[in-house]
Amino acid sequence: MSLIHSAGIQSLKEGLSKLKERFDGVQGEPYIVESKKFKALYFDSESTQSLMDMQAPIRLVVSYTETMMGFLLFHPDPQSIAMIGLGGGSIAKYCHHHLPKASILVLENNPKVIALKDQFHVPENSNQFRVLEADGAAYLRNTEEKFDVLLVDGYTKLGQAAQLCSEDFYASCLACLNPHGVLVINFSGAAGLNQVYQERIDRVFDHPSVLVVEDDRMNQILFVGKDSSLETPSEDLLRRSAVLARTHDIHLARTTQNFLAQRKIDAH
Repeated sequence: MSLIHSAGIQSLKEGLSKLKERFDGVQGEPYIVESKKFKALYFDSESTQSLMDMQAPIRLVVSYTETMMGFLLFHPDPQSIAMIGLGGGSIAKYCHHHLPKASILVLENNPKVIALKDQFHVPENSNQFRVLEADGAAYLRNTEEKFDVLLVDGYTKLGQAAQLCSEDFYASCLACLNPHGVLVINFSGAAGLNQVYQERIDRVFDHPSVLVVEDDRMNQILFVGKDSSLETPSEDLLRRSAVLARTHDIHLARTTQNFLAQRKIDAH
């Protein structure tokens, strides 16, 4: 989920808003609006759940999704990825395409969102890629599966679901990660609440988290590891970013700089 406020995307959002005014007032139902260049998923006129470039369906359009892919700095070749929240499947599609060795599980509790996945070119279920209708918190609490990367981007019209920001949920995340696993969460909303959530995470994990504020100021992306991988020296992360940029066109250099700047602030 993202509130889109960058200059280029803002003009796009205004154009799409004119197209979708007739949909406003729908009771939290997901709906799709198309322009000539983009297809967008909405729950209401205030927030864009997902945005797809019609000419390049795999490309990540919204900046926060690129930042979430910053997990590549710590896990460049993950074998197992779990995601809570499908939306239009932007990150799921990107990972499926660019990380073909990874087994990908997407948990989405809204069947009406899942019903729209074909319109966003989300891959069909297979041995390597699964979209399941499930409550993400309940699934993690009860599963014995382990993941290298866990991505949480679960929102409703009213904001982040309560079951995805409790201390019990964060404990389930920790239990589901492999020894070198990384958890990445998209926070969108009140900074004060995000700080509360971060404090809960820091109580559960043995290693400090890093909360990166997006350039649009509307999203904050939290990174936390099961081990000390997030404490990798700056020079090594910059070097990894340069190597990854050869195969990933997702502004990893920007993400790395923002991550390092926030980590330095947190260290003080």
